[in-house]
Amino acid sequence: MKKLIYIPFLLLFMAACGSKTSFEYQALAEMYYKTGKFEKSLANYNKAIKKDPKNLEAYSQRGTLLFEMEKYKEALLDFAEVKKISPDYSEAYSATGAALAALGELAPARENLLKAIDLNPNNVQAYATLGGIYYTTGNYKASIEEYSKAIALAPGPLLYMARAVSYQSYGKLDEARADFEASGVAAEAQAL
Repeated sequence: MKKLIYIPFLLLFMAACGSKTSFEYQALAEMYYKTGKFEKSLANYNKAIKKDPKNLEAYSQRGTLLFEMEKYKEALLDFAEVKKISPDYSEAYSATGAALAALGELAPARENLLKAIDLNPNNVQAYATLGGIYYTTGNYKASIEEYSKAIALAPGPLLYMARAVSYQSYGKLDEARADFEASGVAAEAQAL
């Protein structure tokens, strides 16, 4: 019974000494990320990974942060670690595809996106990024198809707008107009 009395004091002592778990560092990193303090977020993700080098979520979230900071090559390293830890994690392949696309490496980006879709046919981000790649290469018909798949899974204004631009580039102006309206852009333009 006496040993139980010491446990709260031991926990307080450990907390005072700054001995945090990987999960605690990850939680701090997420808090800093949400408040826009990216450097502090990055420092805490680094600590989380140092504490637990197999922390899939910390690698994934740090990769997302690095992507947002436009540090695409560093993000790719984290996404590669996620794929090593969990080879069937679809989101790691779609994130890799997005980072490769941002670097202009479209063929390997497309490969990763198709793998992401193969692993999870409901991966909206993979379809949307693939739509963007097809648009960039001038394959507007394929772009429309991929954006349509993404919209079928998760309709949203940005997807409708992207597909509208693809329709417009493809010469399908009625479809483009309908998608611009679905995105809310037409209503906002009329309000101005």
